[in-house]
Amino acid sequence: MAAAAITLTGCNSLTANSIDTIRLAWNGKVNEISDSQVQQVPGDSMLIRAGAAEALFVAPAGSSGCIDWWGIGEQVATCHGRISQIVGLESDVIQPLAEDDPFIRGLLHVTDGQQAFRSVDLPLTYQTGISQVATYTVGPLEALTLFGYTAQYRRIDEQIWMPEIGYAALNQYWVDPASGQVRRSLQHPIPGLPVFEVITTHKGSKDAK
Repeated sequence: MAAAAITLTGCNSLTANSIDTIRLAWNGKVNEISDSQVQQVPGDSMLIRAGAAEALFVAPAGSSGCIDWWGIGEQVATCHGRISQIVGLESDVIQPLAEDDPFIRGLLHVTDGQQAFRSVDLPLTYQTGISQVATYTVGPLEALTLFGYTAQYRRIDEQIWMPEIGYAALNQYWVDPASGQVRRSLQHPIPGLPVFEVITTHKGSKDAK
């Protein structure tokens, strides 16, 4: 954590911690992190854009699969590219994946209409065990330019529905056809917050290609 904090101090364009920069979206302030700043991180990194704010996180060396990403003082966990936990916002979330979840098996193997069932906790609002139904659609190959490099990625759409709180949203994932890694996504991890654009690099992880 200390090493991550030292690294991020030079990469974040504000001195506030990473989750605080996301809060700036409601104040109309902008925290922009350039491609060059992301590329300066020696290992794997994750850039989150939410509203008008951006935050940069790093992963411990050798991370793969389910990863704990660290900012200056906060944590975001992902499991095979899907946000599974956020700690530090006014509305935290815990949404673990079962062993047979499409993300565990690999998004490139999903079929149109396939569904997954999850249980979601929103600890700060004392809501636990909220049912989530996810329905998948396989999209086309699309060209994306990430950090100056253009490649083709398979888009996978995930329509989520949480009937107990009347919440629905569309998440989208762009998957590297060669490695199966989610490189970019648009995710709605918490009701009431803006969509999170999540972009990852994989320079140092053991499953990097």
